[in-house]
Order: sequence, then C-alpha cells, then structure tokens
Amino acid sequence: MSAEPNNTAVFEAFAKYNFDNDERFKSGMAAILNRADEEDSATREETRERAKWFYYNKFIETFDYDAYVAWKSSAKSTSQEEKKDESKEELADDAQKPTRFTFQELVEMIETGQEIPGIRQIPNKLNDGEPSRPKLSARRKPWELVNDE
Repeated sequence: MSAEPNNTAVFEAFAKYNFDNDERFKSGMAAILNRADEEDSATREETRERAKWFYYNKFIETFDYDAYVAWKSSAKSTSQEEKKDESKEELADDAQKPTRFTFQELVEMIETGQEIPGIRQIPNKLNDGEPSRPKLSARRKPWELVNDE
C-alpha cells in the first residue's frame, strides 16, 4: 500500500508536529501514561504513538494510522541509506581536511623548526620590480592650503 502524495504531506506534518509544546496533548498524555506504567517500553512507545495519532486526528487532520506506519518504515529505510551515503562523504571530507594541532604541538613544531601543514611560506624579501610612477600630485595638507591663499 503506497502513500499518496497528499498523504505524504500529512504524514510529514504529523511527524514534525511539536507535541511537547501542546498543553492539551500533554495533559491527556499524562493520564494515559499513568495507566500504562507497568507496560514494557515497546508497548509504551506504541501507546504514545497511538495517542499522538488519536490527538492529531481529532484536533488537526485525519489520516490512516496503518498507512502512516508503512510510510514511516519506508522513510526510515530510505533515510538510513542516505545516512550511509552521507557518512561515506564525511569520511572522504575528513581525509581531505588538515589535521588540527593543539597549542602545545604548535609550539613544539615552531621550536624544532618543523613546517606547519597548511601554513603558506612567504619569502622574507621586498619586491625586486621597479616602483610605478605616481599619476596624481600629492594632496596638500590643511596648513598648506591656508598659506597659499
């Protein structure tokens, strides 16, 4: 059973809904969790998801819970594949990034005369070329203007 495009938008809105800041939901959830104290964590999580679905259906927008569960499981498998691809890219990026040194390591490298990776060496000499000739005359100072008038 595939999710229709309009259901996908509803499912994403439901997944992103901030139940933690909804006072009406929190008060009802507290009553439900008090009754479900002796249940195991998997059953508690299922109860919490069902309560969220019930609240969302009653006050915001209706949708089929089973279709949502199917969409969520397919989205998880897709996101896991994307995370694997991203982690491979991050590893490649980490290999290209320069290593970071502590202050103490930098001091030791400078004291021993080692070259620090990533630092460009600038020659300690002036430009050998001939300087250019100025095209404009130098600006006069304020006191020079007063004397000429």
